[in-house]
Amino acid sequence: MNGKITVKDVMSTPVEVIRDSASIREAAQRMIESGIGSLIVINDEGEALGIVTERDIVRAVAEGMDLDSPVSSLMSEELLTVEPTTSVLKALEMMKAHGVRHLPVVEGDEIVGLISLRDLAFAAATEMLINRLLHTLKEELE
Repeated sequence: MNGKITVKDVMSTPVEVIRDSASIREAAQRMIESGIGSLIVINDEGEALGIVTERDIVRAVAEGMDLDSPVSSLMSEELLTVEPTTSVLKALEMMKAHGVRHLPVVEGDEIVGLISLRDLAFAAATEMLINRLLHTLKEELE
């Protein structure tokens, strides 16, 4: 993979958010309804405080947490981010290095998208396939 595909090409928009006071149960329901694997947790002013993922919710259930507890008690507060111009390869490297599967995409102070490991894996596979096809076509034309 040569990094031609950027995060902007494969990120999900709009970003799904949930208030920090919402329950873990509400977060799980929102993820199911929206078919997503994470939510950005915001405060009353709309500022991003963290992220909650489907893995966090599975862990909460396994540990017997009260699902009516606020989602803020479960969220990861460290928000690793990427920019829209970041290559998908760089984003994959960040995920691997930090053991995360979701990265908010930021422009300045604003979260403009979200990218998941699934999105990046699909983009990587697509780019590799395109490169192989182009190489094959070039060989056939020579």
